[in-house]
Amino acid sequence: MSTTIRSLFAAAFLLAPAAARAAEPLPRFTEEREAAALLFVRKHCQEVLPLLDELKKANRAAYESQVRETFQVSELLADLQDDPKRYDLELRAWKAENRALVLVAKLATPRDEDRKAIEDQLQALARELVELEAQSLEHRVALLQGELGAAKDELNKVRDNFDRTVKDRFDALVERARKKKQ
Repeated sequence: MSTTIRSLFAAAFLLAPAAARAAEPLPRFTEEREAAALLFVRKHCQEVLPLLDELKKANRAAYESQVRETFQVSELLADLQDDPKRYDLELRAWKAENRALVLVAKLATPRDEDRKAIEDQLQALARELVELEAQSLEHRVALLQGELGAAKDELNKVRDNFDRTVKDRFDALVERARKKKQ
């Protein structure tokens, strides 16, 4: 891999947004986290592995940063497994972003016809990413609408039983005061 491609890859890798990037700082680099991150990449986006190997040789700090970010993404995705639809959308977005990074690294090719094919693939991935983002937002809206509906139902119950709830709360407070005196 040429130095130009390496540097383009390193820059693209470090600047690309992760599907599930957290506001919290990246975890510390450890061999265990490196192994977990590489297993995650091997399982979900093998085409990135050669580029990671090159990044490791060319820029160790950038490599470690990417491993830390990948590990963090894998952990965030693991936390989403209770919501299979969101997990699937976020994982698909992460895969598409990383396939795009591989293509970005290949854009340095000197052949115009190769560049055109890569740009066409990038265009398709850009479309896929926007579609996944829209689907993720639709899913989030549906979840929030469900939560809002439940909260409205709860509010209506409180309002419908306001006087009874006040009496029950009063009785509970008085009972607590009696128990404290004993």
